[in-house]
Amino acid sequence: MDPSLIEIIKAAVRSVQGQGLGTREQHAAARNVLLTLIPSLCPSVVELIIDQLLPTVAGTGACA
Repeated sequence: MDPSLIEIIKAAVRSVQGQGLGTREQHAAARNVLLTLIPSLCPSVVELIIDQLLPTVAGTGACA
């Protein structure tokens, strides 16, 4: 996977964490950011990307 996707998701997750929001909101933030930045992707593909990359982001300490 493109490391830039990981960085995009990590930034979205950190932003939401900074607001004190939980896992569900972190997932939603990542989804919304990817749909905004890459509008050609369908929502189901975005969900697949997030499901695959969130564990990697969590492994970097970005997710609580």
